[in-house]
Amino acid sequence: MAATAAPLYHTYQQRAYGSEAAVMMKRIIDAQIMYFLEHDTFFPENKTYIVNNSGLSAPAGAIDEIREAMNVHIPVGHRLDFTITGTASLCIVVISSPFNSFPLFANGDTFIRAMLDKTGKIDIL
Repeated sequence: MAATAAPLYHTYQQRAYGSEAAVMMKRIIDAQIMYFLEHDTFFPENKTYIVNNSGLSAPAGAIDEIREAMNVHIPVGHRLDFTITGTASLCIVVISSPFNSFPLFANGDTFIRAMLDKTGKIDIL
């Protein structure tokens, strides 16, 4: 019985992480759109913020700055890493498994990446 349960457990776990990554991507992109409409630039302005699954961030305090500027809570301890890069005309968001160590989606992808430009065009890869 355990031999059949283990693969199913991993499949459900993978679906949960993939679903969380997709939901978080939508929240961050929606927040970036609102931020751009208010500030005419994307957050963080000409910087890259990195938040890993343990809650460490670069720069220090990035989690609080993201929450304050975009009103988005980045979950930590959920086995996902976040990278947010903003410029005046483009925003790139990458959500991945730590060190791309396990797939988030059934096709084997270990990350989801979205690019949002100032015209509102969103490309999700």
